[in-house]
Amino acid sequence: ISFWMKVSTNPFLWVLKKLSDQKLISWNPEKTNADYTNEIKDKNLKDRFSDLALIFDYIWYGDFGVDHNSYLKFKEQFQAFKPIITT
Repeated sequence: ISFWMKVSTNPFLWVLKKLSDQKLISWNPEKTNADYTNEIKDKNLKDRFSDLALIFDYIWYGDFGVDHNSYLKFKEQFQAFKPIITT
């Protein structure tokens, strides 16, 4: 596991926890990020989560090297998403 994969995991898990706590998704380890996206009713939240999940999936499941720039893109999306679910 690369360093960039590791540092992207905790923020993404935090997002899933917050969405679950707010009853916006029903967390289950068997679900995919697409499953979670489909559960979110609010279009803006759904679109933002989908963008974040896409980058997370790119970092974790992409069949190529992940670098600092990829992580920065994820971090930028996370920072934009965070205020939406903490209010």
